[in-house]
Amino acid sequence: MTILDRHVLGAWLKTFGLIMAALLGLLILVDMQRNLADFIGSGAGMGEVFYYYLVLVPGNVPLVLQISVLLSLLYALGQLHRSNELTAMRAAGLGLFRITRAVWLFGLLLAGFVWYLNASLIPWSVEEARGAREEMRRAAETRKHGAAAAGTFTALAFANDAAGRLWFLNSYDDVARRGQGVSLGFFDRDRHETRRLIAKEAYFDRWRGAWVFLEGRELRFDTATGEQQEIEPFAHRIEEQVDDDPELMMLLLKDPADLSLFELDRVLTHLGSGETARARRYAVERERKQASPFGVLVVMALAVPFAVGGVRVNPAVGMSKSIGLFFLYYLLARVATLMASFGTLGPTPAAWLPDAAMALIALWAFARLR
Repeated sequence: MTILDRHVLGAWLKTFGLIMAALLGLLILVDMQRNLADFIGSGAGMGEVFYYYLVLVPGNVPLVLQISVLLSLLYALGQLHRSNELTAMRAAGLGLFRITRAVWLFGLLLAGFVWYLNASLIPWSVEEARGAREEMRRAAETRKHGAAAAGTFTALAFANDAAGRLWFLNSYDDVARRGQGVSLGFFDRDRHETRRLIAKEAYFDRWRGAWVFLEGRELRFDTATGEQQEIEPFAHRIEEQVDDDPELMMLLLKDPADLSLFELDRVLTHLGSGETARARRYAVERERKQASPFGVLVVMALAVPFAVGGVRVNPAVGMSKSIGLFFLYYLLARVATLMASFGTLGPTPAAWLPDAAMALIALWAFARLR
């Protein structure tokens, strides 16, 4: 690495490190303002709170990395531009890519680092932080309203189309792993209901890998007419073939953006290849998380030409343009997700459309500098 490479890279990395640390710290402060009172009210110790914020940080790295790269490059290269250093380098016959060569090499390393995080650390971080947060919130609810109200979800519905089962639970206690007021319908391949279990209570027995129903009755139906044929009451029944995981039911209650890559894969395995708006939303989110390493390079491609080609008298012009394009990127991401939900775009094109659009704009900006 030449002296020039070290000079340009050093000027950027100093700013990048400061902005990255500041944004991560800001996210932690925002989370503290939102959740810290609940954590204290739950009786959580300092160690539990510290562990939560420790595992929270890796999951937020992709969120702040792109904006950190954008702002730091705009500032560092803008400083070199305003001090006429870039002008001197280009007057010496060096091209823009040669001047920023070390920056691009480090950007490739960052993209590889994000890919590694997405494949290993970030899914664990997202799940672990959410688990720690929910555990402390349950403890707070228990202290305020009693154990019966903690971790309880109401009106929970779940469909297993592949197995032909449809669930409805009046309430589900995520702490005790038990449902109250449970109705489970069984359907044949023609979507005719064959039987239905109605129980006062049900829980998932992990040792057996099956659901246990308590104090209920079984209804059987004529598939041709839909008429009820018989009723069989029971006090205790184990359905060996019913293996629907309640953890998967809980995942389907969450927003796709809040799920880790591993959880998205699990949900999509359950939903199968069904062309539903819900399945497409999860598929787009998974593709977007997988495409996030490329987004780092796209942001760099946007920042470099606008920082170098900005107006020297008012450097805020280049920065405002780049930030505007950065927000346009997120707007395109939302529009693409909406189009994928309606089936207008496939999940893969919807996930890559914002990056592709920004890459074209970056190429246009680079061409103007020549």
